[in-house]
Amino acid sequence: MKSMNVSKLLEERPQGIARSIYRFPISLYRLGWGGALGWLPMLVMTTKGRRSGAPRHVMVEFRRHGSKYYVFSGWGERTDWYRNLLKNPRVTIQHGAHAFAADAHPVADNAEALRALYLFTRNSRLYELVFAGMSSAQAADLNTLADVAQEFTLVRLEPNDENPELPPVELYDEHTRQLANVIALIIVVRLAILLLRLGIGRLR
Repeated sequence: MKSMNVSKLLEERPQGIARSIYRFPISLYRLGWGGALGWLPMLVMTTKGRRSGAPRHVMVEFRRHGSKYYVFSGWGERTDWYRNLLKNPRVTIQHGAHAFAADAHPVADNAEALRALYLFTRNSRLYELVFAGMSSAQAADLNTLADVAQEFTLVRLEPNDENPELPPVELYDEHTRQLANVIALIIVVRLAILLLRLGIGRLR
């Protein structure tokens, strides 16, 4: 039986506070801290708004296969960024300190979709629950995913050597970035002092 909690989470897109938390990593990029996030399997993808024509940024988890990046839409084809790239497949990818242009292609081949899904599940048991909640499968392993791979909305991102048409995440103004750096430094120093005191206390 599917996890009711996972299924419920996937019914509605995040709103309000949940949306702010979901977009928080983009704020870190705007603070200029993107380089420190390069170890995470997360990237900022910039699409062109299908109605406004304005750049739209979204943080998505990815898995890499060779030079290709695979991402999936947790809310299917109704996700704004997916609908944007259907109309304008040229996107900008920002991962760590690097930003580059890429072409976005919805994955239509079942074998390719299965391979991409496996990349997500092989290092995370959580995705077995997520994928089971997103599909008609009762579980998410290679056997069951092969039968339902076409039910997922997957996108292949292929980087190219051209200059990005869409701008990467815009940095906050210098004053805001400096203030954030000072606050972060204070937090790090206070944590270091706390850990040092705890360590000294244990030695006594």
